[in-house]
Amino acid sequence: MELILQYLSIALLASVRLLMTPPVAFLAGFSLIETLITVNTGGTLGFLAFYFFSDWITWKNPNLRARRPGKRFKRSRKILAYRNRVGPWPFILTSPFLSVPVSAFVIRKLYRRSFKVFLFSILTILFWGTLSCLLFSPVSLL
Repeated sequence: MELILQYLSIALLASVRLLMTPPVAFLAGFSLIETLITVNTGGTLGFLAFYFFSDWITWKNPNLRARRPGKRFKRSRKILAYRNRVGPWPFILTSPFLSVPVSAFVIRKLYRRSFKVFLFSILTILFWGTLSCLLFSPVSLL
């Protein structure tokens, strides 16, 4: 039972802060394979959960709705101009550095109808999770 709680705690930590999790897992005594599986599973499931529930969370929060319609349209035009100028790659590639929930909210808000952006976001989380596990694997030798 204690081992299952350790796996769940590492997966929950990975679902919020992906790059911070492998050192914690190695210091908890996990092997490289256990850490890889737990971090990648937690990061992917966290992204999926925050991506699909972001509409419900923003709908329930009345503070996120605009008060004045004119201000809302100006802000929407600025956001769309930035999105069209930059593209999805800064949001996709830096998603593990910000945090998984923030990147899921931003990607869902700006690129809702693009399955390609959604797929690349998941692949990026898997890539950074695997790379961070491999880079922090010497921590387990301490």
